[in-house]
Amino acid sequence: MYYPLTHYKWKENQYASTEKFKGSLTKFHVDEDVISQINEGFEDVTDKAPKKKKAAYFKHAVDVMNEQMDLDKFQEIFEWNSCCKSGAREKASKAFAKENANATLDEKLEKIKSVPYMGQPVYNHNGTITTYAVSWFDGEKYQCACSNFSHLKRDYDISKNYCFCCAGHFKYHYEIMLGLKLKTLEIVSSPLDSNGKNPCVIRYQIL
Repeated sequence: MYYPLTHYKWKENQYASTEKFKGSLTKFHVDEDVISQINEGFEDVTDKAPKKKKAAYFKHAVDVMNEQMDLDKFQEIFEWNSCCKSGAREKASKAFAKENANATLDEKLEKIKSVPYMGQPVYNHNGTITTYAVSWFDGEKYQCACSNFSHLKRDYDISKNYCFCCAGHFKYHYEIMLGLKLKTLEIVSSPLDSNGKNPCVIRYQIL
């Protein structure tokens, strides 16, 4: 199910926080030299900075991390930084889990499809789950749901590895709703590195 950009209105805190992200680099023991490279030219960027500057910071950070960091560490950091893992959203996921405690996995996945912001998850025969994440389009192009990049005019691509942040959001809630442990296997596709040609699609392994 793909929604026009005007279908939902996201709250202000529904984005990857620059301040939280900068703190997480130390939390996950990233080498000081790499941290310096990530923050170079963006030392003064905070959550109150203009959207264009925050986007440029994350673009730069992702480029440095792709070069200087193994993918597992990259994924761990961005999944930890994912938004919307508490408050009303978390309560709703726990309520879903309680209400559907006796349902089969297929039944739960089908019901999740009707929950706003929770994507369109599909169980694969190889024991993985693919979710067609909440996808917005503007005209004929898909837009990133993250408010750091949505509606932003830009002339550059962003690595789809940035989407591990969004993957962490879905993983957190799916684990609650399904009563399973999951691992993000890959970002299958993203509008960020395809000039809006492809939607955000994520694949998980059931542990």
